[in-house]
Amino acid sequence: MTFLWSYTDALAGGDDGWWRAATRHAAALLEADHWWLDPPARVPVQHLLVETTALLSYALARSRDDDPGTVTGAQLAAWAAARPLPMLDETVPDTLEASISLMQWSQIFEEQRLRQQNDLAELLRAAGHDLPGLGDPVTGLWQDLVDRENPGRRYGLDSRLPGPALTLGLGAVLQQFDRA
Repeated sequence: MTFLWSYTDALAGGDDGWWRAATRHAAALLEADHWWLDPPARVPVQHLLVETTALLSYALARSRDDDPGTVTGAQLAAWAAARPLPMLDETVPDTLEASISLMQWSQIFEEQRLRQQNDLAELLRAAGHDLPGLGDPVTGLWQDLVDRENPGRRYGLDSRLPGPALTLGLGAVLQQFDRA
Protein backbone atom coordinates (compact mmCIF):
# COMPACT_ATOMS: atom_id res chain seq x y z
CA MET A 1 0.00 0.00 0.00
CA THR A 2 1.23 3.48 -0.87
CA PHE A 3 -0.27 6.71 0.38
CA LEU A 4 -1.53 8.97 -2.39
CA TRP A 5 0.43 12.04 -1.27
CA SER A 6 3.67 10.04 -1.09
CA TYR A 7 3.06 8.69 -4.58
CA THR A 8 2.40 12.13 -6.05
CA ASP A 9 5.49 13.54 -4.30
CA ALA A 10 7.56 10.78 -5.91
CA LEU A 11 5.83 11.44 -9.24
CA ALA A 12 6.95 15.08 -9.05
CA GLY A 13 10.50 13.74 -9.39
CA GLY A 14 12.11 16.51 -7.38
CA ASP A 15 10.43 19.28 -9.37
CA ASP A 16 9.36 22.21 -7.19
CA GLY A 17 7.52 24.20 -9.86
CA TRP A 18 4.40 23.73 -11.96
CA TRP A 19 4.79 19.95 -12.30
CA ARG A 20 4.88 19.52 -8.52
CA ALA A 21 1.82 21.78 -8.31
CA ALA A 22 0.06 19.50 -10.81
CA THR A 23 0.94 16.31 -8.92
CA ARG A 24 -0.24 17.83 -5.63
CA HIS A 25 -3.42 19.04 -7.31
CA ALA A 26 -4.05 15.52 -8.60
CA ALA A 27 -3.72 14.24 -5.03
CA ALA A 28 -6.13 16.89 -3.78
CA LEU A 29 -8.69 15.98 -6.46
CA LEU A 30 -8.41 12.25 -5.76
CA GLU A 31 -7.81 11.98 -2.02
CA ALA A 32 -11.45 11.54 -1.01
CA ASP A 33 -11.67 8.28 -2.97
CA HIS A 34 -8.04 7.20 -3.27
CA TRP A 35 -6.07 8.32 -0.20
CA TRP A 36 -4.01 5.14 -0.56
CA LEU A 37 -3.04 3.11 -3.61
CA ASP A 38 -3.18 -0.65 -3.85
CA PRO A 39 0.04 -2.38 -4.90
CA PRO A 40 0.30 -2.28 -8.70
CA ALA A 41 -1.65 -5.12 -10.27
CA ARG A 42 -1.69 -6.28 -13.88
CA VAL A 43 -3.82 -3.22 -14.60
CA PRO A 44 -2.74 -0.56 -12.08
CA VAL A 45 -5.88 1.53 -12.51
CA GLN A 46 -5.28 3.75 -9.47
CA HIS A 47 -1.72 4.52 -10.55
CA LEU A 48 -2.83 5.31 -14.09
CA LEU A 49 -5.62 7.52 -12.70
CA VAL A 50 -3.19 9.53 -10.55
CA GLU A 51 -0.59 9.83 -13.29
CA THR A 52 -3.06 10.80 -16.01
CA THR A 53 -4.87 13.25 -13.72
CA ALA A 54 -1.57 14.97 -12.93
CA LEU A 55 -0.35 15.03 -16.54
CA LEU A 56 -3.66 16.24 -17.97
CA SER A 57 -4.09 18.89 -15.24
CA TYR A 58 -0.59 20.11 -15.96
CA ALA A 59 -1.06 20.10 -19.74
CA LEU A 60 -4.44 21.83 -19.71
CA ALA A 61 -3.24 24.57 -17.37
CA ARG A 62 0.30 25.19 -18.58
CA SER A 63 -0.69 25.17 -22.27
CA ARG A 64 -2.56 28.38 -21.47
CA ASP A 65 0.00 29.65 -18.93
CA ASP A 66 -2.27 28.94 -15.96
CA ASP A 67 -1.90 27.25 -12.57
CA PRO A 68 -2.65 23.48 -12.60
CA GLY A 69 -4.62 23.99 -9.38
CA THR A 70 -7.32 25.76 -11.37
CA VAL A 71 -8.21 22.67 -13.43
CA THR A 72 -11.38 20.97 -12.23
CA GLY A 73 -12.36 17.34 -12.32
CA ALA A 74 -15.19 18.31 -14.67
CA GLN A 75 -12.66 19.84 -17.10
CA LEU A 76 -10.57 16.67 -17.00
CA ALA A 77 -13.64 14.52 -17.66
CA ALA A 78 -14.78 16.79 -20.49
CA TRP A 79 -11.39 16.58 -22.19
CA ALA A 80 -11.38 12.78 -21.96
CA ALA A 81 -15.03 12.49 -23.03
CA ALA A 82 -14.35 14.54 -26.16
CA ARG A 83 -11.89 11.84 -27.26
CA PRO A 84 -13.88 8.62 -26.91
CA LEU A 85 -12.79 5.19 -28.01
CA PRO A 86 -15.12 2.87 -29.91
CA MET A 87 -16.74 0.07 -27.94
CA LEU A 88 -16.09 -3.52 -28.98
CA ASP A 89 -18.55 -6.36 -29.10
CA GLU A 90 -16.40 -9.02 -27.47
CA THR A 91 -17.82 -11.96 -29.41
CA VAL A 92 -15.35 -13.92 -31.51
CA PRO A 93 -15.94 -13.25 -35.20
CA ASP A 94 -17.20 -16.38 -36.90
CA THR A 95 -18.08 -14.87 -40.28
CA LEU A 96 -16.21 -12.89 -42.88
CA GLU A 97 -18.46 -9.89 -42.22
CA ALA A 98 -17.72 -10.02 -38.49
CA SER A 99 -13.99 -10.26 -39.19
CA ILE A 100 -14.17 -7.22 -41.45
CA SER A 101 -16.13 -5.41 -38.76
CA LEU A 102 -13.41 -6.26 -36.21
CA MET A 103 -10.72 -4.94 -38.56
CA GLN A 104 -12.69 -1.72 -39.04
CA TRP A 105 -13.10 -1.39 -35.25
CA SER A 106 -9.34 -1.91 -34.80
CA GLN A 107 -8.60 0.84 -37.31
CA ILE A 108 -11.02 3.27 -35.66
CA PHE A 109 -9.63 2.39 -32.21
CA GLU A 110 -6.08 3.11 -33.36
CA GLU A 111 -7.12 6.41 -34.96
CA GLN A 112 -8.86 7.52 -31.76
CA ARG A 113 -5.95 6.34 -29.57
CA LEU A 114 -3.57 8.40 -31.70
CA ARG A 115 -5.94 11.37 -31.44
CA GLN A 116 -5.82 11.15 -27.63
CA GLN A 117 -2.04 10.89 -27.70
CA ASN A 118 -1.55 13.68 -30.24
CA ASP A 119 -4.01 16.07 -28.58
CA LEU A 120 -2.24 15.67 -25.23
CA ALA A 121 1.15 16.02 -26.93
CA GLU A 122 -0.05 19.26 -28.49
CA LEU A 123 -0.97 20.62 -25.04
CA LEU A 124 2.41 19.59 -23.64
CA ARG A 125 4.21 21.26 -26.55
CA ALA A 126 2.16 24.42 -25.95
CA ALA A 127 3.34 24.20 -22.33
CA GLY A 128 6.93 24.31 -23.58
CA HIS A 129 7.94 20.63 -23.70
CA ASP A 130 9.80 19.01 -26.57
CA LEU A 131 8.45 15.51 -27.09
CA PRO A 132 9.46 12.81 -26.83
CA GLY A 133 11.97 14.67 -24.68
CA LEU A 134 14.24 13.34 -22.02
CA GLY A 135 15.28 14.26 -18.56
CA ASP A 136 12.31 15.94 -16.95
CA PRO A 137 9.53 14.18 -15.02
CA VAL A 138 6.75 15.50 -17.29
CA THR A 139 8.20 14.10 -20.51
CA GLY A 140 9.32 10.97 -18.64
CA LEU A 141 5.74 10.26 -17.55
CA TRP A 142 4.51 11.09 -21.05
CA GLN A 143 6.89 8.50 -22.48
CA ASP A 144 5.80 5.92 -19.90
CA LEU A 145 2.15 6.40 -20.84
CA VAL A 146 2.56 6.29 -24.62
CA ASP A 147 5.60 4.09 -25.37
CA ARG A 148 4.43 0.48 -25.45
CA GLU A 149 7.26 -0.71 -27.68
CA ASN A 150 10.14 -0.15 -25.29
CA PRO A 151 10.41 -2.83 -22.61
CA GLY A 152 12.33 -0.34 -20.44
CA ARG A 153 9.31 1.95 -20.03
CA ARG A 154 7.02 1.59 -17.03
CA TYR A 155 4.11 0.49 -19.24
CA GLY A 156 6.18 -0.97 -22.08
CA LEU A 157 6.06 -4.45 -23.55
CA ASP A 158 7.17 -6.13 -20.35
CA SER A 159 4.37 -4.55 -18.28
CA ARG A 160 1.69 -6.92 -19.65
CA LEU A 161 -0.78 -4.03 -19.59
CA PRO A 162 -3.81 -5.05 -21.71
CA GLY A 163 -3.92 -1.80 -23.65
CA PRO A 164 -2.34 1.60 -24.14
CA ALA A 165 -1.57 3.14 -20.75
CA LEU A 166 -2.69 6.65 -21.71
CA THR A 167 -6.01 5.33 -23.00
CA LEU A 168 -6.57 3.31 -19.83
CA GLY A 169 -5.63 6.36 -17.75
CA LEU A 170 -8.02 8.63 -19.62
CA GLY A 171 -10.77 6.05 -19.14
CA ALA A 172 -10.06 6.08 -15.39
CA VAL A 173 -10.14 9.90 -15.37
CA LEU A 174 -13.48 9.91 -17.15
CA GLN A 175 -14.92 7.32 -14.78
CA GLN A 176 -13.63 9.21 -11.70
CA PHE A 177 -14.73 12.72 -12.62
CA ASP A 178 -17.74 12.26 -14.91
CA ARG A 179 -20.25 12.04 -12.12
CA ALA A 180 -23.68 13.50 -12.55
